[in-house]
Amino acid sequence: MPKPKTRTSYWSKIRKKAPKVPDITCPNIDAILNRLEKLVGRDLTKAQYKIIERKMEKLRVANEQLRESGIYWHDACKDTVRDLLGKKKMR
Repeated sequence: MPKPKTRTSYWSKIRKKAPKVPDITCPNIDAILNRLEKLVGRDLTKAQYKIIERKMEKLRVANEQLRESGIYWHDACKDTVRDLLGKKKMR
């Protein structure tokens, strides 16, 4: 593999292939829980709501951890490219 001309072009090539970071999902989780809460007593029991709420909260935590992991790996890769190809700060 030929070496790219600059550190910036190398980093740009890596970033170009990266998947898009999804939007924060917590507002969506909150919206779902609010809609379900309105159904308690009609079509949904309090116990059913609590089960759904626990699962949604687990999903919220998993999403936050996944986002933090992505930030860590992005920064680690950026630092590695900087160390390998030059010390100048990259965007």
